[in-house]
Amino acid sequence: MNLTMHTARKRLAVVWFAGAGVCFVVLLFISFFSADADPTGLWDWFLPAIVPNLSLIIGVLVYAHRQTQSDTRIDPFLYRLAYWLSLLYVLLLLLPLLFFPLTGKPLPELLTISRLWLAAVQGLATGVMGAFFVRQDK
Repeated sequence: MNLTMHTARKRLAVVWFAGAGVCFVVLLFISFFSADADPTGLWDWFLPAIVPNLSLIIGVLVYAHRQTQSDTRIDPFLYRLAYWLSLLYVLLLLLPLLFFPLTGKPLPELLTISRLWLAAVQGLATGVMGAFFVRQDK
């Protein structure tokens, strides 16, 4: 894999910001149009699930912009792991929002259940992204 750190950071940022944006739009629709939804509960579930990782990415991008090492080679394994865990996480975040009408369960119950798997995957994704962002192969 011949990918620079600069490009890899941008790709990870796209995964997270695009995933967060899709979830944001879906949450807006649910907040506005679902009679059973508790908007406060929805956003209390969503914001802690996404803001820490977005903040990490913003911090890394701002810091990296000031550095001259943006064209260093990357560790392909860590990059792929960070990318796929990130993609899995944003898809799992979207899952209860899109499929709650099909389950027959109320949305607040599904959001509570989803915290279990989201916490595990978010921890792994954040840890791998942190390791990837600070590691630079020369």
